[in-house]
Amino acid sequence: MVKTALTVAGSDPSGGAGIQADLKVFSAFNVYGMAVITSLTIQNTQGVIYTYPIPANVVFDQIKALAEDISIDVLKLGMLQNAEIVESVALAIKKFNLNLNVVDTVIKSKNDKNLLDKDAIEVFKKLIIPNSYILTPNIPEAQELTQITIETQQDLEKACKELYSMGSRYVLLKGGHGKDEDYVVDVLYDGESFTYFKYQKVKTQNTHGTGCTYASAIASCLAKGYDVKKAVSIAKAYINGAIINSLQIGRGKGPLNHFWISDLH
Repeated sequence: MVKTALTVAGSDPSGGAGIQADLKVFSAFNVYGMAVITSLTIQNTQGVIYTYPIPANVVFDQIKALAEDISIDVLKLGMLQNAEIVESVALAIKKFNLNLNVVDTVIKSKNDKNLLDKDAIEVFKKLIIPNSYILTPNIPEAQELTQITIETQQDLEKACKELYSMGSRYVLLKGGHGKDEDYVVDVLYDGESFTYFKYQKVKTQNTHGTGCTYASAIASCLAKGYDVKKAVSIAKAYINGAIINSLQIGRGKGPLNHFWISDLH
């Protein structure tokens, strides 16, 4: 029987990030994808221009309509925009028992536009993180959430522990913004031990939607029954290939190639 995944996130009209990227990833993994839109972003490969949040009750009703009809194997959260949407999504998670979830901590765009309001961050920490199965922040997002400056491996581990203490079952701290020019090192923490995933850094500007894609790949693997370490390992290999085979589309930071594996055939 086909597995299902629901993404609750913003819409990217350029197709490189947000629900558009998530649905492509689900398809690449042969998982049936569904999407609830939280925000309409006006953006292209050169950056986010502005955003238009969907009313919180409409976000809730979208989730409700799906949860009352379709079995949802895994939930992936992306851009939540404001405190009202955060609250409505948290309520839906609780009401419909959407406990196997991947939370991509979308806070800012690459061109520094706020994708989660400042006053929503504490609400996010209170309502979403304690109900998350795996949290996937990058270094700037982890610094924002923990107020820990991350420069060394020890800092990474300290931040992971702090994020774990907020209630997430697993924390995956992504190292793409790290200072190492040759390698990207991601750290997975389960409350007891650290697992490191190390790949050579790909020299390209075409990285639009990397966070969305990575989180959705993890979600796809969890939907198919893999444990967390295996899910992250597969997702890391997938996204590395998607970056290596990224697409030169637009005048800015182009998107990844979500179907790069099929291109090999």
